[in-house]
Amino acid sequence: MSKTITFASLSAAVILGIGLLGGCVGSKDLDKKVQNAYDKATDAQACCDANTERLDRMFEKTMRK
Repeated sequence: MSKTITFASLSAAVILGIGLLGGCVGSKDLDKKVQNAYDKATDAQACCDANTERLDRMFEKTMRK
């Protein structure tokens, strides 16, 4: 659950932050930047999830010994 909350918070912060720049940038540029930021947030969350799963497996393996 905390993974989902973290991802949602990160995504909201990115979109809000870029949205504040809307007056400074054209609509196409803004859309491109929002999509880029969202893609980076998605990639970061996927990496975090993979590392968490790997660490969980290592912990379970250690506890079985």
